[in-house]
Amino acid sequence: MARRGVGPSGWRPAVVLTAIVLVDAMDQGVVPGTLSLLQDEWGFSDTLGGAIPTAALIVGVLALVPAGWMADHLRRTRLLTIVIASWAVLSGLSALSVSFLMFFVVRMALGGASSIDNPVSSSLLADFYPPLARGRVFAVQRLSVVVGTGIGIGLGGALGEWLGWRAAYLAVVIPGFVVALLVATLHEPTRGGMDDVSLGGADPAVPHESPAAVLEEIEETAPHFGEGGVREYLREFRGILDIATVRTVFFGLAVTVLGFNGIAFWLPSYLERDFDLSEGQAAAVTALVAVTAGIIGAFLGGTVGDRAEARRTGARIGLTGFALIGGASLLVIGFAVQVLVVTAVVVCAGATLLSFAFPNMAAAAAEVLPARRRGTGFAVFGFLLTLGSAAGPLVIGTISEISGSLQLAIILAVLPALPGALVVLRGRRTFAADVAAARVG
Repeated sequence: MARRGVGPSGWRPAVVLTAIVLVDAMDQGVVPGTLSLLQDEWGFSDTLGGAIPTAALIVGVLALVPAGWMADHLRRTRLLTIVIASWAVLSGLSALSVSFLMFFVVRMALGGASSIDNPVSSSLLADFYPPLARGRVFAVQRLSVVVGTGIGIGLGGALGEWLGWRAAYLAVVIPGFVVALLVATLHEPTRGGMDDVSLGGADPAVPHESPAAVLEEIEETAPHFGEGGVREYLREFRGILDIATVRTVFFGLAVTVLGFNGIAFWLPSYLERDFDLSEGQAAAVTALVAVTAGIIGAFLGGTVGDRAEARRTGARIGLTGFALIGGASLLVIGFAVQVLVVTAVVVCAGATLLSFAFPNMAAAAAEVLPARRRGTGFAVFGFLLTLGSAAGPLVIGTISEISGSLQLAIILAVLPALPGALVVLRGRRTFAADVAAARVG
């Protein structure tokens, strides 16, 4: 029988895979938390400040293509262990940077390493858990993006103000190595093994680690090189977009997130400039908003999404689209009001709705992607989302520098979310047919 309502594996794989995203997001959050200190030390403009995450995301986009292949063909737990240990080392190098150029290059390299873990982790989650538990487990994973970013911003602002910005980057190195060790203890699940499992019935036995099972697992997950090589894989990468729901939802989300990454990056600086807060105070407010929104939004999104999907196929997509519209609208209102308490509360409410949306999209994507192509599918998902959000920090920084108003730049960055959400809602029409096709393909 299913343990704790999520399938035979229990919560442990979800917690470990969530820890990957949490530590990664913490590392990325340290940058906006220490941005003003970095600008004080090296004297770079808002445009160059916005270019730091943008350049990292562009490198990440390029890394997502091979990441999808690796997720579908290599032993995923071993790959993740190596990747996580690598970006722990790179985080340490950020603290040792002696110039803005060195810091910039290290952050670009981290962007590539960070992008590999997302399609691999998402593919593993889909193979550890049955369909009607995926909303909750993806909610736990997606929760860590917002919460980890908030913790990283708070950590960066507090440690930066107290011990200097280098201490903030060193603080995330040890958690990175700890998570790498935890990932190494996970077994490799069978691809597609949970797709037909119902939480209401008997589940397959918990995977065991007898010698025969280990040999079977290695054979199952060993690389299988097609005759077409790289060219054939790139055709398969593009072929993911032949799935109608994928095409509609992924492109809609890519438009929706155009400015969201930039808003998260610039929020501490906005609070410092427009409300005269210190680095530590601005980071603390940002962390409180992010952690609160992430926990409430992900918990409600995963739970409500699983229950709604059990009653009506495609309900996740409808919930996502309407949550995106509501969240974007609240963000515009929150940033338009120049009262700190009101801004913090309304922005937190908007971010909560956005956190509600994303685990449901990840769960929906897992259901329309064939098991053997999920790594590639999540790579395409990440490719489009990263491509959509990459320009956000740079565009906001540039508009801020030209107009002299970071507030105006942030409000303008929210607006693309409204038409993007309408595109997402169109995915409800094709979802059921694509789920059925995925089960046989």
